[in-house]
Amino acid sequence: MSSPDQPPGDSGDARPLVGIGLYLIAGAMFTSMDATAKELSATLPVMMIVWGRYFFHFVIMLALFPGKRAKRLIKAKRPAALAVRGSLLLACTFLFFTAISMIPLADANAIGFASPLFVVALSIPLLGERVGIRRWSAVLVGFVGILIIIRPGFAEVHWAYLLILGVAFMFAVYAIMTRRLAADEDPVAMLFYTALVGVIGSSIAVVFHWQWPTPGQWPWMILIGIVGGVSHMLVIYAYRAASASLLAPFQYVMIIWATGFGWLLFGDFPDAWTIFGALIVVVAGTYVFLREAQLSKVSNASIDVLK
Repeated sequence: MSSPDQPPGDSGDARPLVGIGLYLIAGAMFTSMDATAKELSATLPVMMIVWGRYFFHFVIMLALFPGKRAKRLIKAKRPAALAVRGSLLLACTFLFFTAISMIPLADANAIGFASPLFVVALSIPLLGERVGIRRWSAVLVGFVGILIIIRPGFAEVHWAYLLILGVAFMFAVYAIMTRRLAADEDPVAMLFYTALVGVIGSSIAVVFHWQWPTPGQWPWMILIGIVGGVSHMLVIYAYRAASASLLAPFQYVMIIWATGFGWLLFGDFPDAWTIFGALIVVVAGTYVFLREAQLSKVSNASIDVLK
């Protein structure tokens, strides 16, 4: 799944315009990576593309932190938890790249953004949070939007759409783990462990799918890895410059990027029902983010009063 992480808390909106700009650039880069993966999947096994995405992400992390600075990459308080988190993202990447090799980018991104809705549902058993009727209503409305996009019963539903729903669910677990770990772990180490687990897992799996890329394919494989790594770094810096609640709605701009790439490169343009369903998902997801931000501020205010 090529979607930005969502760290908890707000940074204080120190440089909101810088944060928004970095976030939008990261979103465009994530979507360009997806489009490149979709194009390569016509001639390369998906696992080869996944391997390239993580191998060159791993290489760029080592290049950015050479020598003694490399200690920062592996310094972690809970390496096992980071490994599980990395495994989730690896699975999401494989399933997402598999799905977009068969269905339009815009459809995949629209359904994939159901992940925040799954986060709400999973926050009860995994985080012990209380979820009110407003957020539950937003979740139900969001899933109505997904049903409109897929339209079961009106046409044969491609099984790749079910993969995207699985990706959204797993990415929700990944996001919840990010919330839990981000309070204690260095974001650079979190990013490195993601690359490390990804390169180990994909290197094992790719043995059964290896196909030597052509000279023309290698640059695109390298680009996918670099773009994946740099995009996540941009997201980290974006959250340092602006609050999570401010940036959250801007992730949905990725649907516009996906629509543009899909139309220009693959001739795919969503129909009216898909656009309508995507808008419902966007509105529901945005409401969830804004509501959580509001509740967080109320909670923080209560804590300040008790101090």
